[in-house]
Amino acid sequence: MQQDPAFPLTTSPWIPVTDLDTSEFRDVGLTEALVRAHRLRFDATSQSESIVLLRLMAAALDAACGPSTVPEWDAAWRAETLDAERITAYMDHWAHRLDLFHPQFPAFQCGALTAYNRGAHSLDPASLGGASGAWFSGKLRAARDGVQDYPAWDPAVAARNLLWLLSYDTAGIKGAAPNDPQGKGNRIYGARPGPAGIVTHLHVEAHTLKDLLLLALPPQPRAPGDAPVWEQEQPPTGVRTRAPRGRLDWLTWSTRRVRLCPPAEDGGVDRFALHDGDRIQGQVLDLAQAYDPMTAWSTRANGRGRTPMRFTDDDLGVLKPWAAALILTPSTDRPHTSTALRHAVEAAERGVISPETRLRAVFAAIEWGTQRSVIDNDPVAPVDLGTASQLADPEQRSVMATRARYAEVVQGNLRRAAQELSGRPADLVRTRMTLTNLDLDWDETTGEDETRDGAGREAANRAWDTALHEAVDRAIESFPLDRDRRAKLRATFMTAGAAAPTRTRAVREDPKPAPAQKDAAPSTAPPRRTPPATRGPGRPAAASYDVFGGRYTLSQISRMSECAVTYTTLRNRLTDPGNPDRQWTPQEVEEAATLPAARGRRRTT
Repeated sequence: MQQDPAFPLTTSPWIPVTDLDTSEFRDVGLTEALVRAHRLRFDATSQSESIVLLRLMAAALDAACGPSTVPEWDAAWRAETLDAERITAYMDHWAHRLDLFHPQFPAFQCGALTAYNRGAHSLDPASLGGASGAWFSGKLRAARDGVQDYPAWDPAVAARNLLWLLSYDTAGIKGAAPNDPQGKGNRIYGARPGPAGIVTHLHVEAHTLKDLLLLALPPQPRAPGDAPVWEQEQPPTGVRTRAPRGRLDWLTWSTRRVRLCPPAEDGGVDRFALHDGDRIQGQVLDLAQAYDPMTAWSTRANGRGRTPMRFTDDDLGVLKPWAAALILTPSTDRPHTSTALRHAVEAAERGVISPETRLRAVFAAIEWGTQRSVIDNDPVAPVDLGTASQLADPEQRSVMATRARYAEVVQGNLRRAAQELSGRPADLVRTRMTLTNLDLDWDETTGEDETRDGAGREAANRAWDTALHEAVDRAIESFPLDRDRRAKLRATFMTAGAAAPTRTRAVREDPKPAPAQKDAAPSTAPPRRTPPATRGPGRPAAASYDVFGGRYTLSQISRMSECAVTYTTLRNRLTDPGNPDRQWTPQEVEEAATLPAARGRRRTT
């Protein structure tokens, strides 16, 4: 009798990392990922697949030897490596439950399922975008229409896609599992997205996988009865509703009943079973905030409860580069919070994180279509936080938070004034009155010279004020208003009496227009920008690079027509935390500038 092929996730290569010892990009097993985490880098800044893997590795580390107290966490951070002995013993003990094709206990699956109702194409994350969505491809359409077979999945990719499906599968109607008493005509109604699909994810980036995982895991003892899915009994085939047991249970929640068809020897996964799984008992968002540290939250407008924080502007997909700063010092009227970010700030305050270490918050969220039945996009965005030294200083945190709240006030006032003057629908006003192209300007306000006392802070305040008002002017220019009302709207924000960055009180929404501007023709002058090297006395000149036939700073390159990415993306590509003095070749810089940034997911392999 032929044995089912094994693919132990503990030792089989399937997690993509960069090995710092060899500078090699390769896949590793879960055990190596944790044991050598101090010499591996993991990119969790570019796509939602990496967010899913980060959550899994954090749960695995937490189950094996996660710090339960602040002193334990501090000791783990200062240690050269994670506890290799405890990790190896734990992984060896549970290896059979972490085998992708185990005959009784397949990892993250239901071993009782034997009928496979989905083809390989349904394991492609792009299939959740719907046939009319931006993710959908000709390859998927051909498979759906029966024109050609969809190729089988390599087990390593199948494992990653399985976790993605469990985290982000859409809501709606699912096929009922065999003998499920809740099935109606072989269907189950009311399936919900998994816990990861309904929240805004936030983690703090770090240079090594070790530090990344520790920053994602605030110290916490394991709750009684809490366990990751591989330590639990096999779930029944049918749908059940239950309460979460704790953080480990939540991070590995079995949202669906899945079973990958074990491939033939040296083959791939060409079909699988998919049915609804565990549903959550209780208020889902309240439970997510309680159990999931890698989330970000805002207080609802009515003050009752919290809602996932938005890091893009409404449904427009425009990044708000100041979003993370709103969490640093919550305002009294609409506070924001994140356990992971608060954990990083507290570690910085204790002096555990080196003061010069630059930190970034990485946001991710699913953008849903109608009734969460399709996925429109899965944006992932890193946002600068400054250095650990800045985060450790309440006053410097307050400076960044005040600037961020000021941006929120300006945009809100602009939209209210535009809607009042135009009488147009709120959705149209929100779409047109969005402050854009501010990521460069925000990044230039987060240096230590721009948040400490002195001329640097004041210069950065003025620069941020100017950048916001230039963005307002651009939005007004594009808005369909007659000349008088456009001048009136501009007068609200462009006069000398507009709010300064240190104020968060709303400016008046309908002031009398300034006489000099009422009859003025719309401005067509390009936005004014102060060269980065002159913002604040004593600041060093920005680094420059020999590219595109001249020598330019990153700020200048980001504004060239040849550049296909934002300043933030360009700078991130040309930053090597492990070697800050690295000299980049002209070819490397040009490649970094001209390679378009990925938006959405259009994977077909």
